[in-house]
Amino acid sequence: MMVDDKKEKTLIDVGGTILTALETVTQAAREKLSGVSLSGYPEVLVQHPNPMVEGQRTQQNLVDIQQYTAIQLQRLIREPFVARVDVEWEHKGRKSVEVFYVTRASAADVSNVVEGARLATYVAPLGRLAEFAAGDDVSISVGGREKEGRILQRVLLHPVQQDGVWDAFDDSFEFLKWRVALSSLRRFLVEIGWVDARKLADLDIVGRLMREAAEAELIRERARRKVVERIALRDQPILDKFQGSIFRMPLDRQVMLFGPPGSGKTTTLIRRLAQKRTPEALTEDEKRLLPMPMREIFARPDSWAMFSPAELLKQYLGDAFNREGVPDSGNVRTWEKERRDLGRNLLGILRSSTSSGLQLDDSPDILIDRSSGTLSKLHDDFAAYAETTLLKRCNDAFESLLTSNDASVKRATITLQRDLGGVRELELREVLTLFDSAEVLQSAQKRLSDHVSGELRKAVNELLNKHKELLDEVVAALPALRGERREEDDEYEDDSEKTAAAPSAANARAEALGIVVAAIRAWARSAVEGRRSVGGRSGRVISLMGSRLPPQSNFAALGESIVTRSRLAVLIRAPRAFVMGVPGMYTRFRRQALRESRYFRPAAAEFFERDRISPDETDILILAMLRNARRVLQHPDGRRIETNTQQDWLENIKGRYLMQVFVDEATDLSATSLACTVELAYPTLRSWFACGDLRQRITINGMQSETEIDWLNRVTGAKIDLQQINISYRQSQRLRNLADALSGLNSDSRTATEPPTATEDADVWPLLGEKLSGNALAAWLANRTCEVEQAIGRLPSIAVFVDGDEHIDPLVDSTRKILSERNIPIVGCKEGRIVGDKSEVRVFDVQHIKGLEFEAVFFVGIDGLAERIPDLFQRFLYVGVTRAATYLGLTCAKTFPRKLDPVRSHFKSGGWS
Repeated sequence: MMVDDKKEKTLIDVGGTILTALETVTQAAREKLSGVSLSGYPEVLVQHPNPMVEGQRTQQNLVDIQQYTAIQLQRLIREPFVARVDVEWEHKGRKSVEVFYVTRASAADVSNVVEGARLATYVAPLGRLAEFAAGDDVSISVGGREKEGRILQRVLLHPVQQDGVWDAFDDSFEFLKWRVALSSLRRFLVEIGWVDARKLADLDIVGRLMREAAEAELIRERARRKVVERIALRDQPILDKFQGSIFRMPLDRQVMLFGPPGSGKTTTLIRRLAQKRTPEALTEDEKRLLPMPMREIFARPDSWAMFSPAELLKQYLGDAFNREGVPDSGNVRTWEKERRDLGRNLLGILRSSTSSGLQLDDSPDILIDRSSGTLSKLHDDFAAYAETTLLKRCNDAFESLLTSNDASVKRATITLQRDLGGVRELELREVLTLFDSAEVLQSAQKRLSDHVSGELRKAVNELLNKHKELLDEVVAALPALRGERREEDDEYEDDSEKTAAAPSAANARAEALGIVVAAIRAWARSAVEGRRSVGGRSGRVISLMGSRLPPQSNFAALGESIVTRSRLAVLIRAPRAFVMGVPGMYTRFRRQALRESRYFRPAAAEFFERDRISPDETDILILAMLRNARRVLQHPDGRRIETNTQQDWLENIKGRYLMQVFVDEATDLSATSLACTVELAYPTLRSWFACGDLRQRITINGMQSETEIDWLNRVTGAKIDLQQINISYRQSQRLRNLADALSGLNSDSRTATEPPTATEDADVWPLLGEKLSGNALAAWLANRTCEVEQAIGRLPSIAVFVDGDEHIDPLVDSTRKILSERNIPIVGCKEGRIVGDKSEVRVFDVQHIKGLEFEAVFFVGIDGLAERIPDLFQRFLYVGVTRAATYLGLTCAKTFPRKLDPVRSHFKSGGWS
């Protein structure tokens, strides 16, 4: 590298100061760390404190602060800072220059240890200075005040300590009128005569002229980019100013970030998480959004979650979180697992060992159309049906109770009507008000419940004493009875009676007794309601009783009390039914929709009869229930969110809220799935950040257009801010051009992906191999793999993509024989759960590779994939192509698919040698 004397002196001054500052920060962090002690609070570490006890909570807070400080100091010791910025401030016509060293870790405890400079945490407001290039004008908000300035110098570096000596690699020095890149700061300084008296004796100094050629080659290669050696997010300590402005958006925003592969979307997402979990990085406005005890919840390690569509993608994000000082303690989850957990363990949609419900079944054939837009419409139609059904039930009950023959019930209902403003017909706002206003009905309900329970007990005792064999007959019929549906109005019955009437199946006689009680209750109720028959499980038991069952007229008075009590329960429990009654209403809605030939294929009838539910439908129910729960909590003034409601079903939902929600590869999820993740965000904060690329959608039900954001906003009440970045840092120019051409085939418009500012010299042609299968394919793959190793000088990260796990083993077996001659291992990574080792060539099913990055990629059998899924294969190819950084090989068992003819010119045949 050739520089003139003036520039050389500048580099000596700035570079020498940087190396000295690295040692200063390291030493200061070590000294601070030695003073951090947790020994004063051992009992807190041994036993988790009761958060309701003030003393223990205070002790735990002190320990949390100490632990946080220790972690940040350890990070500073490993990596003192990643940038230096000289900024010229201007205030009221006066100018002053300030130097900042920007740290990735929190610099709060050592911010003033470097003479003539300050340390600033990157995710804090002042850290944003590092995102601007030399010569840029900046405006930074610090402590609520805007500061105007200009960047005079910027140095981006990767510090590494070797044998106790600090160096910095891949450095970018930017000045107002010139810039230069260095592969090793220390080596450069030594070679041009810089003297570090403490370390000079240990260094082997070689003449400058002898090294210039090698240095230039190193810089040229490093400026292109680092070779991808393992599955990991590219480490980008300082983002560009556009990404920086996005991840620094206020905590209470909802953001959707779109961008091409390799544009840093996931890195931006992770950086936002790191920033919002760094106390000194929060603005004063953001701190005001977190009053106590909300701030304590926010600080908990389990207060956030990141949802990913794939298990494999989830695995490799751990390193990226650790680099940012945010450990992953089960926070990164797949939506598939979250769906099952919410449906089974929180909302009661799915059957468990202790509750009834539906069975999740991945059947793809019950819905006529699984597109995201149709699923959204299905949700809207069902949500309207559920609300209309609930209001009708409530108004029918309200009208009947106002004219009840029970005087006390009638008086209580008139009082309720007056409390609701004298309304004659209930709207949803009145139903939600019943959450706090139904106490006037509860005493009447309790009186009737006691009466009904006593009369039922008496009637059942008389029946069983007269017909002692009856209970044994019901026990014998239990296997058949368990498969029958319960009465539709069970959700409105008294909880205590339901519990007593439906004990554990482990006690068969007790279970049978509960079924008999339910049948008598249904028989008495039908007498008043004028029904000729009783359906479901109770109807089967009544048929079993036959002539042994007393006539309905004997139960008229009991039936009247049961019906009146049920109508009271409809109003008292209406807010709960608005949420927890959703699954029951959906089973009726979808049968009706099937009869009307809407949404469901004829084959769905058997699916429904077996009490099955598909994943798409489960998302619709989760969304409806979470959305309705939020509406209950927010009515009328939102205070129910912050206070204990004494309702376990609602408190359990509140306990699942997350302070921050992130979604990666969001376009692979349907709009209904995404809406579920929005509804999991704490209602008063609604911190939600998602990223994706519509061109990479490889699922039938994934989002198809930006217009679906409008639906998300309408349904969830969010105000999603749509952001776009269009710079790809991953790929060489030829691969970017190919990816852009493929994206044009998948959409009406073609978008040109912008390159990064650094030069890119390694720009080899993508290769196409046709009529390759079996041993010929294995030989082609092995030869190309060896060419990549020869070109780079070592074996980088190499992946082979196939269409389905069943193709992995045959390919591995045939290729292993040839690669073993070069001592190159090849392994199969099945089911999207196995990452493999960086020293191996890894074979994946293409459906599991979203978000990953490799130096070289071989996509095998694209013509077979085109035959199997003609509507989606181009999207899979786009995703596969964009996993490669430099080397790409595409093969066909026969010939190149005709649909891809427009991009054939982007490929060459043969090899890279």
